[in-house]
Amino acid sequence: MKSWITLALVLFIALPTVAAAQTGCRWGSFDASRINYGDGPLTGAAHTTLSTIITANGGTIAPATPALTAAYLGSVEIFYTSLLNTSTGALSAAEQAALQAWINAGGTLIVTGDIFPLPAYESFTQVYGVTGYTAIGGVGNGTTVNTHPIIVGVTTFNYNTNCTYNYGGDALRIGVDSANNTFMVVLEPGTGFPHAGRVLVLGDHNMFTNSLIGNADNTRLANNIAQWACHGAVAVEPATWGQVKSVFAR
Repeated sequence: MKSWITLALVLFIALPTVAAAQTGCRWGSFDASRINYGDGPLTGAAHTTLSTIITANGGTIAPATPALTAAYLGSVEIFYTSLLNTSTGALSAAEQAALQAWINAGGTLIVTGDIFPLPAYESFTQVYGVTGYTAIGGVGNGTTVNTHPIIVGVTTFNYNTNCTYNYGGDALRIGVDSANNTFMVVLEPGTGFPHAGRVLVLGDHNMFTNSLIGNADNTRLANNIAQWACHGAVAVEPATWGQVKSVFAR
């Protein structure tokens, strides 16, 4: 009995609830009218594993929206693009203004590119110096570079038809494709980004769909992104974890 009481106390101290550590972690996304396939929204069938990872890290997922408005963005802390539609994916001037005001106020934008529609992705990021999207169309494993919480424990990531792009001096490159093309950059106050919010740009959306999320270190990367989006960092093993293991051994 003593061992189980000790275990309960250690777990209470060592493993605080993830949700208690954050003040807001609601994820938004476009609905199918702005995404290239019916299951493509974050709320769709192609992203059920990613959705599970998000909720496991204290996040919630808002209903998808047909338009970016100040009201919708005001109800979420994170916006995830998925694969934008070739006809309807680009942001209008009003949507760009709403998005920029939201990022200025602290919102987190996660852009997941592909080989099309590249002008649509540029409509999200051109004001932040991420421009010149170019289709590569590669299939394979990329590698991480530099140091950042998003890539802790991630060595390789798998992608299917990717793009690359240019970025400015206030962004940190943290991933490249197999040919060393820029694949993943992050812009946040710690990298010199002059806004309260954050932007993460990746060169492929397929890597976080159910078909690829189990490949290479994609699951760990998705988990890190979910933690970073909600908490600004990635959880590490608590110092008291050894006590938990020792109790189980009794």
